[in-house]
Amino acid sequence: MLRSFLLALFLCGSACAEAACPPVRIGYIDQDRPPYWLGSGAEVPDPAGVGVDYMRAMAAAMIPCPIQFTRMPTTRLRVALAAGEIDYLPIEERPEIPAEIVLPRDRSGALDRSRAVKTNIIVLVRAADQLPPDTITPRYFQGRVMGVPYGAPYADALREAGIRVDDGARDLERNVGKLKLKRVDGVALTVGQLNDMDQSIAERYGSEVVRLRVPLFSSNIWLATNPAYYAAHREQVEAVWTWMATHQNELSGMLNKYSRK
Repeated sequence: MLRSFLLALFLCGSACAEAACPPVRIGYIDQDRPPYWLGSGAEVPDPAGVGVDYMRAMAAAMIPCPIQFTRMPTTRLRVALAAGEIDYLPIEERPEIPAEIVLPRDRSGALDRSRAVKTNIIVLVRAADQLPPDTITPRYFQGRVMGVPYGAPYADALREAGIRVDDGARDLERNVGKLKLKRVDGVALTVGQLNDMDQSIAERYGSEVVRLRVPLFSSNIWLATNPAYYAAHREQVEAVWTWMATHQNELSGMLNKYSRK
């Protein structure tokens, strides 16, 4: 009898602990953008990419509950965050931050860029065009067509700068396909360090595609949450934001793992 009671108590304790600490759901794009996000579709592959590795390291350090990754189309992710279907979402800086998204703020209430992961928007071009590597990218693309991933937050900024934007392709492969067919004059994408994707690009496209040395501009990425989750887990969220900003140098070491493959 005592043995059965202890077993029941153990099972109850396990179930209660799981109920008290439900999985923390992190959403990210269902597009293949090596080396950051590998594979396409809803499945999280193994290896999953530098971006997932980085968030796993953050979660291991800062979040005591299990982590569940969810992949969705770009336009669906923000809706899912607002609806509470996911708890965190990596989001690039954009001109207007929707009310349903919570990001770190400084004491004055402005966006806290000191707690962002720094990024660059680089441009790939056809090697056959023989552009000088130090071409002033924003100036050269005035009036030319830039391919950007569908849903990229910087598309409107490029249009305002006088660059024609083709944002109909959902991933890098399709955009580079347009580049080879001369339907676009360049392909923009987000990286951490400027040379992060050089090896991946060389492995995929050989000498056909090269990166211009000068990026379009620099930007930031935060791990956004929603008002309800922030209200319930304020200390955790604030700690996560601080961890990501103070550990972004670890991305280089994680990137090396993929470079050796």
